[in-house]
Amino acid sequence: MSGVLWKRLTRQVTAVIRPCLLLLVGGLAAQHSTLLLPSDPSRLLLVASLCALVLRRGRAVAWFLVGVSLFMLAAGDVMSQRLQADYQGDSMLTRVRISDFPKLVGESVVLLVEPIEDHRLPPRSRVTWFEPPHIPAIGEVWELELRLRRPRGNSNPGVFDYESWLFREKLHATGYVVGSKRNRLLWSGTASWADRFRSRFAERAQVAARSADTAAVLAAVGVGLRHDVTREQWDLFAITGTSHLMAISGLHVGLAALAAFLVAHLLLGMLPGIRNAYSVALVTGTVLALTYAALSGFGVPARRAVVMLAVAALSITRQRMVDPLAAVSLAAGVVFVFDPVATLKPGFHLSFAAVLALLWLARRGGGASRRPRWLDAPRQLIVMQVFLFFGLVPLTALVFQRFTILATPVNLVAVPLFSLVTVPATLAALVASALSEPASVVLLRIAARSVDAVAWYMEKMATLPAADLRLAAFDGASLLLLCLPLAWVLLPPGWPGRRLALLGFVAIACWRPPPPPTDCFDAWVLDVGQGLAVAVQTHDEVLLFDTGMAWRGGGSAAGRSIVPFLRSRGIRRVDRLLISHADLDHSGGLEDLRRETTIGVIMTGEDGIAPRGRPCRAGQRWESSGVSFRVLHPGRHAQGEGNAASCVVKVAAGTHSLLLTGDIEAESERNLLHNGATLASDIVVVPHHGSLTSSTVPFVNSARPDYAVVSAGYANRWGLPKARVVERWQDAGASVLNTATSGAVHFRVCAEGGVVRMTRERERRHRFWHAAT
Repeated sequence: MSGVLWKRLTRQVTAVIRPCLLLLVGGLAAQHSTLLLPSDPSRLLLVASLCALVLRRGRAVAWFLVGVSLFMLAAGDVMSQRLQADYQGDSMLTRVRISDFPKLVGESVVLLVEPIEDHRLPPRSRVTWFEPPHIPAIGEVWELELRLRRPRGNSNPGVFDYESWLFREKLHATGYVVGSKRNRLLWSGTASWADRFRSRFAERAQVAARSADTAAVLAAVGVGLRHDVTREQWDLFAITGTSHLMAISGLHVGLAALAAFLVAHLLLGMLPGIRNAYSVALVTGTVLALTYAALSGFGVPARRAVVMLAVAALSITRQRMVDPLAAVSLAAGVVFVFDPVATLKPGFHLSFAAVLALLWLARRGGGASRRPRWLDAPRQLIVMQVFLFFGLVPLTALVFQRFTILATPVNLVAVPLFSLVTVPATLAALVASALSEPASVVLLRIAARSVDAVAWYMEKMATLPAADLRLAAFDGASLLLLCLPLAWVLLPPGWPGRRLALLGFVAIACWRPPPPPTDCFDAWVLDVGQGLAVAVQTHDEVLLFDTGMAWRGGGSAAGRSIVPFLRSRGIRRVDRLLISHADLDHSGGLEDLRRETTIGVIMTGEDGIAPRGRPCRAGQRWESSGVSFRVLHPGRHAQGEGNAASCVVKVAAGTHSLLLTGDIEAESERNLLHNGATLASDIVVVPHHGSLTSSTVPFVNSARPDYAVVSAGYANRWGLPKARVVERWQDAGASVLNTATSGAVHFRVCAEGGVVRMTRERERRHRFWHAAT
């Protein structure tokens, strides 16, 4: 009998697992392409690959090419629907329908809208409305004045790729609602039945819960609504490794299916003459699970669970044995075929990785015990959580740059409580809402108390030392460090090599990209939109020049770009912060930076920017690891304000240097020349973002750089940098780079060799869905 089973499982591997894996590998290969294959060649490749499947020898290649062509077709469809360039930046009065639940961010509201009979707008746009007269609701139809642009985001090393997120969420434009009296609500009540049901459930959760945070969790757990979950809550979930609890996953779908199966089997058993009641109940449970998954948004974990459940139900009804690995592979293949772009989402990788780890644990017998199951459950839970921790560390470190050391102790409490109380009570409340509103609220109160208990425990754990361990970005050979924890997962118990996993944790936590050698410095002109932030690192010290913009709707360039960049480099302390002057696009990120990073000395071009900040004055100088820093402007007794007060600093390694200019204008440039400042540099950050008020011809000719870098926002309303300014720098022999089109620009400058490395981030990380310029 064992031989027959082995043959069946082998056939499943050949028939299911291998094709699905080849499909996924093909899709993964397409994701790393810098060129999009046009739709017609993609269709031709797909047809040819499907035809080639009849050939045995070329079948593996054919499956791979099917994966490539499917992803290219899906990606091309997303990109072809993007906002037409002709309408970018135009103010358009149009009618739109609110297609998803609005999300409040400070005094703004973020909306997903779809057009109503307006060919100018793409199918899905994400817009921000600052201080709306009242909060729009899903399903409402508004007449709004919109200003849109094609999907685009800042490009910085180690920072969240907003542009890729827009692509995988299939958003075709971003923008904002122009403040206008013409904005008006036309009509409401067009929401679908499912959206109305979810909205009513969220309202009941607010009645049952003691706080808005708890109500937001209940809405996420019950019907997949996560728009009310705050940034602080997501940070807490990330620190404690419990973000997975917010996803509708196998636990939710499995409980829904089990409940439906039990009820159906009980009712069918009472009816005379019903044959195959067990099979009918299985089908009923599967259908209800599918309905619930669709109602809750049909996320990737829910899709995976539904497919695996359907395979299990089919195998039981047909009395066939199915290898669980084949079921997982089929689920991954089905998700990919129906939505290839979804495989870009972290949830796809984490969901399937967790299931594969648990299957491997079960297959190797890591949880075997002779004791009764109910007595052995605590040990099994501990083994499972430790196994998942080791197995998922590589992904969480790579994707989120976090080491969730609290994941195991927190999940040992949170998972049982959610599994036994929160999720069952929430699902029961969903069903009870159709029968009795008071009963539904009572059940939600039970679920809410369990959420409160878990939240209290997580908050206490999050205060422990080293609870939030941020990691540097892994790249190149350092990626091998992420493989070490897998030794605990892959190797059998008792093998000496398993202890490499513990060494791997230490290596991952301690990893830092190596700093530049002595007599060299690295400089990054970061892509912070319309503003300025330049990070300079020597072998022993880090300087940050300016902190970028703070936005009226909340947040800053420091929180969004600068702090994540510093963390990705393993930089936990800024030894010296120079804020050139008080303009918001240069000083706006100070508070976020001080809250998130340790700062040593603060120097400012104007008084009153930072408490205990030292004045930045000409003649100040210091050295670090063979690199000199010298302040050239403003003068010691300068009384200027605004741009005229901008701090100008020259960073030099030997005879090779970088000139940081802030927002100095023509008069300040003349003063520098009059005072005999040595301006000649290899690299100059162009003054005042390339405005005509700066970059006078004498100043440009005196600097004579090889590279002139403009820090400006893409398609900014001032039209910076000005073409005449760009021409001046080019005439002086400089290659002009713009962060708006190049992303962050990195230089390594050494005493011997000068500029030995120059990297444009947008070019380095480019994929075909990224804007090229």
